[in-house]
Amino acid sequence: MIPSIKFDRTIVAVRVGEVVNVLVELTAPPAAPVGRAPLDVVVVLDRSGSMGGAPLAAVTAATAQLLRLAGADDRIGVVAFDDTVQLVLPLAHQEADSAGRVVRAIRSGGSTNLSGGWLKGLEMLATAQRPDALRRIVILTDGHANAGIVDHDELVPLISSGRKQGVTTSCIGFDDGYDEKLLAALADAGMGNDYWCAGSDQAAQVFSDEFQGLASVVAQNVSIEIAPTSAVAAAGVLNEFPITSMPDGGMQVALGDAFGGEVRRLVAAFHLRPASNDGPINVATLTIRWASTVGQIQLHTVTVPIVVTAGDPDDLDTAADPAVTEEVLVLEAARARRQARDAAERGDYDQASRLLASSADMLDLAGIRPFEVAELRTDAAALSQGQWSAAEAKKQFSRSRSTQRGRKSNYDDFTTPDPDQSS
Repeated sequence: MIPSIKFDRTIVAVRVGEVVNVLVELTAPPAAPVGRAPLDVVVVLDRSGSMGGAPLAAVTAATAQLLRLAGADDRIGVVAFDDTVQLVLPLAHQEADSAGRVVRAIRSGGSTNLSGGWLKGLEMLATAQRPDALRRIVILTDGHANAGIVDHDELVPLISSGRKQGVTTSCIGFDDGYDEKLLAALADAGMGNDYWCAGSDQAAQVFSDEFQGLASVVAQNVSIEIAPTSAVAAAGVLNEFPITSMPDGGMQVALGDAFGGEVRRLVAAFHLRPASNDGPINVATLTIRWASTVGQIQLHTVTVPIVVTAGDPDDLDTAADPAVTEEVLVLEAARARRQARDAAERGDYDQASRLLASSADMLDLAGIRPFEVAELRTDAAALSQGQWSAAEAKKQFSRSRSTQRGRKSNYDDFTTPDPDQSS
């Protein structure tokens, strides 16, 4: 991982408390064309009654296609769950045609025992471990957990316990009946990805992207520890990555895995105490850690000091980078999407509309993300007319999530550009 540090300002006023935003970019090395780590993946499919018909047919077809993506050294297992749990395919090197027929024979049933399906996947991965393999559970569900363990405060630690055993978890929400906040929390706990698959047509692409991303992982457990100095009154992170408070007052931010050639971004905001004299200010120390998975597994640590200068703020700040200000605006717009979604869920459509319209104005004035500006204005106008639905809630949540975490999570429309990649 190659770190790059950018500042929105490097000169701050003396005797004035200022805010300095720091953009950390971590560029992953290219994925190796050969010699990647083998994959052990268990797909955990919701086959509850609501999945019957076209949804289950699309999901099982996508799973059958996933079997064809596996390499010669990869192992795939499949579990199906309703109120009971069914082992469909054991964790093994699968023959794609025959295994695909077994998967496509899955039929819908009763309730949604998500915890039971996940626990079966964990059992499969824990009892047939390969020390060099990347292990992941991929959950797909279209509803709320209503059998087995159903409490959010119990499900999240359950998924986290798998990560401590070296098993990560990704979550795919299908259609518009699932709990997007729960699946996002489970993906965070499992250090995986979460997706909104809006319908049958997108299922194959979601599965393909998740598997191909996993197949190109070059670094695992990427984290950034932020240790502010006494010059900082308060520090925070503008992204929505999982954060653990440190005993010394700092924090550790978990970015998860990095794909080959990917750039992971994080913006940290430092609220400085007033400086009494001109000169350098030691703001913080960043400690970046990761485990490389290309070739022999190795642990890496890079330490980066964050330093600004107290002086005349009217001086030309040649080291300031406008890209940081743009990234801050983008993250603020993403936060507004989440706030608008929550306001609309409360029935406050006027507030939701104002939040989206304000975000559109902010991005428009900065001259960035024209596609997102247009979409925000359209959504704001619809909300002002009281137009809101479960699908719209999923869209706003997943749009925000994509931006905050820097990865595509919404698969609702492939005919338009991804707003998180527009510029």
